[in-house]
Amino acid sequence: MVGLLLVGVGWIFVTYLWNAYLRAARMDGWVEAPCRIESISIDDTQFNQRGLPKYVLRIAYRYQWRGHDYVGERYKRLPTEAGDPRKLKRRLDQYPVGTETVCHLDPDAPELVVLKKDSKAALYTLWFPCVFIVGGAGMVWSALFRKSTRGPSPVTRDP
Repeated sequence: MVGLLLVGVGWIFVTYLWNAYLRAARMDGWVEAPCRIESISIDDTQFNQRGLPKYVLRIAYRYQWRGHDYVGERYKRLPTEAGDPRKLKRRLDQYPVGTETVCHLDPDAPELVVLKKDSKAALYTLWFPCVFIVGGAGMVWSALFRKSTRGPSPVTRDP
């Protein structure tokens, strides 16, 4: 039973990491476009599950694609947030208002745009949950095909 649980949990993590890698790899097909930072701030109006302030990076930049103007609002694909505003301050310093930089957009859906593409590091960590799958499969295999360690049962005869 434990072996099947290890295989199942390992498979869930392998699937998650593989999908994260595929999302990042698809971003390699995105194109670069020049953009200009319109506004950047740290929003402190939200709270986390424990009721503590959650600091969220808010950024807006303008870019053009095939003659159309767009406004992007994502630094990365997922929201950039932290429990400490100092962790986000570096982004404020990196992208002051008026900065000309490059954004990455999906040419088939130009409203999907980010300043920083996702990392493909999930592929490098894929081996770890595979260890659980192999270990769990080994446990299942040994449970199914284990040879009995006891010898033949003694035969008793009635006198």
